[in-house]
Formats: sequence, C-alpha cells, structure tokens
Amino acid sequence: MKPVNVLITAASRRVALIRNFRLALEEMGGNVITVDNDIYSPALFFSHRHYKVPLVMDPEYLPTLRDVIEKEEIALIIPTIDQELMLWAENKAAFLQHGVRVSISDPATVLACNDKWETFKFFKQHKIPFPRTYLPEDLTYRMTYPLFIKPRGGRGSVHAYLVKNKKELDFFTDYVQDPLVQDYVQGREFTLDVFFSQQGTLISYVPRYRLVIRSGVSDRGRTFYNKELVKWLKKIGSLLKFEGAVNIQGKVCRDSIQFFEINPRFSGGIQLSTAAGPNFADFLVQESRGETLKPILGDYNKNLLMTSFEDSLFLDSHRNVSFFYSNPSDIIPTKNKTKL
Repeated sequence: MKPVNVLITAASRRVALIRNFRLALEEMGGNVITVDNDIYSPALFFSHRHYKVPLVMDPEYLPTLRDVIEKEEIALIIPTIDQELMLWAENKAAFLQHGVRVSISDPATVLACNDKWETFKFFKQHKIPFPRTYLPEDLTYRMTYPLFIKPRGGRGSVHAYLVKNKKELDFFTDYVQDPLVQDYVQGREFTLDVFFSQQGTLISYVPRYRLVIRSGVSDRGRTFYNKELVKWLKKIGSLLKFEGAVNIQGKVCRDSIQFFEINPRFSGGIQLSTAAGPNFADFLVQESRGETLKPILGDYNKNLLMTSFEDSLFLDSHRNVSFFYSNPSDIIPTKNKTKL
C-alpha cells in the first residue's frame, strides 16, 4: 500500500503532534512534512522535511502550500491554528477531488466554533450549560463580577483577562479587539480531546484536567472520567458535524459542568491524551488507507498525570541541529533541512 505523507501546518511548538504522526507512520511508511512562517520554529526540526511559507492572510499562502503538497505527494493535511481553519474548510472539497484529504470540519461547524458569540448562541439554543455571554453593547452598570473578557475570535489565552470591577471592564473593553464578555466560571478547568470519523461518528475521547496552564497550553494535567461530561459530549457531537480532532473546554465544579469553548482542531496538550491510550494520528492514517474506524469510547487511562518541561534545540552556522545532552539522530529525522 502506498505510504501516507502528512502535512502539518503552522508547526510552531507542536512537537508532540509531529511525534504522534511519526509513530502512526512507523509500520507502513510515509513522511511528516511541516510548514511555518518562522524557520526557527522548533517543531519543524522533528519532521522529515519542512518549508517556510507565508502567513495565512497572505494571498500567496495557499498557492505556496499547493506547491508543497504536489512536491511531497501529500495525502493528508492537518491544519492547526484557528486563523486558517475556515480557509481549509472552504477548500477541503477541492483538495479531496485531487486525492488529498484535509482533516477539518465543514465551514458551518468551524464558524460555530471559531466565533465565540456563535458558540454561545448554539449552546443556549440547545440548552447545554454555558456561561452567560455579552457583546459590548449588552453591558450594563449592574454586571455581576468577576467577569471574563476575551476576543470574539481569539485563540488560547491571548488577550483573555479576568475582570474584577467596572473600572477594569471599561479598560479591557477598549483594550481587547472585538471583545466578548462572559460570567466567570468557578471550578476545575478541563479539556476534552475528541475524535470524529470522516462521517461524523464519535470514535474516541479523553477528558483531562488542566492543572497548570502556560500561554494557553496545559503544562500539567491529569486524565479523569465524568459520566455527565460524556453525556453532554454525545449531545454536542450529534448537533454539530465534526470531522477529525476536536477539543472542548470547560470547568467542573462539584457536580456542575460548564462549557465555554470548542476548537475544531488538535489541542496543544494532545500528548497527555495520546499517552493515556488513543493516538488520534493513528485514526487519521487508518482512514487515509481506506479503513473504517470503530468507536472505542472510554478506552483510556483515567488517572494519568502529565508534567511538562522546556527543552531546546541548538543550530550551528551550518544549520546542523543538536541537543545539549543527547544524540539528535535518536530524536529527529536525518537530513532535516529548511526549505527557503
């Protein structure tokens, strides 16, 4: 069977995701190709080959990616950042006609997730627990504090702030571009990593607490099980047509669950969910080979702790890559050179 070559966009620091796909491709062959606008993004050096590309808002972004896709005989594309999800969703049918699958939900689903006001309206319409949410014109002098403010189309924790009083609310409403305000939710924060087949069937999930968060990504976490959370997941999955990896965020307080965000892409902390059992990259590679996936709901380690740390790569004047304490050939592919 022909090897599956995978393209991961906006590689940045997504080393764990690249490792997941390398692991999935070990037996059948295939390469992991990465692209990024920054040639020093560390995750690039963990793929088999990588390329520098324009930013997603650049008109040359998609034509440049098409060249990479053709040159590397890409069969599967994994978009990773919110800013590009709609672009790939709108073009996935055209790529599929040429035998290239883009693992992304349909445009209507991407819109409902990326626009946090649309997310709120969806949850409210279907009576799924979600904090009260306000646009700037809905704010009054009688707001109940604390509140939480973030960009309507933001990602991670960028420009997201806790608001404790009206003075702070006035300031951050002006400071945050296109802001959205929510009631602050008490409880332990979680991410629910979920995988849906190409047909929208729920295949696997792993819920994990976000114990320590840095720059919007979980630094420490622990998997868990919550029957009520699984019930809500099944309802959400039946209402929105998802495809591929999705992550849903919220908080658990005693027996109460509140959701506050859905991202139709791989999460930044996917390594914990993979270590707990299911490798979503495996599912995607299997589908690319024409295999039909069977649900494995609840099949994961339900009490696995993750604690993360920083590491570094070092590049000499010839762009040879090394680690401080180990042989890089044991960790990264050979002949990994930047394509300018």
